[in-house]
Amino acid sequence: MKKYFLFAFVLVFALSMITACGGGKKTIKPLTTDEVFEDPFQDMIDAANAIIDGGGVASVGQGISKRQDLAKKKAVTDAQGQLAEIFNTKVQKMKKSFQEEIGSADDSEINEAFTTVTKTLTSTMLQGAITKKVKYTKNKETGQLTAAALVAIEPNKVNMSIFDEMKKSKPKLYERFRASQAYDELNKEMKDYEKQQDSGF
Repeated sequence: MKKYFLFAFVLVFALSMITACGGGKKTIKPLTTDEVFEDPFQDMIDAANAIIDGGGVASVGQGISKRQDLAKKKAVTDAQGQLAEIFNTKVQKMKKSFQEEIGSADDSEINEAFTTVTKTLTSTMLQGAITKKVKYTKNKETGQLTAAALVAIEPNKVNMSIFDEMKKSKPKLYERFRASQAYDELNKEMKDYEKQQDSGF
């Protein structure tokens, strides 16, 4: 009888120890991290920035569709929508530089001239925009294509159009602008960009 109780006690003790050891052990889940991947269109964005730095106007638009032609069309339209804003920013920067140089921030003639340039040229410049490159990625699950389009207007076309429009609408102001450092800087931008293109940049 004593042997029976002793065996039962040992069995209960053993079970309690196993339960205690098992219960105290925590399962550590491995840390999860977000997947990191590069932008498949980064090279196009870099190219657009190089054109902008050189005095031009450029943008990368995106479009999604199961049809390749529609994806491209959407991407080009998206890029063109951004070009108008970039062109406006460029003209405003040019105006500010000119105003600071001649010390006349409130000159109504300057404000009017650059406003006219922006309004007159925006639609014209967009029509002359060139699609320089198109790239696609495909979603294997949905079959949808994402197109990226690099649309640009080269610095010489942008700047010469601005110069010509100002010369036509405000010839006297144009002569003042042509003698300014702001004008020289724009010409330098164009020459630097042309050198980059010639060197295969």
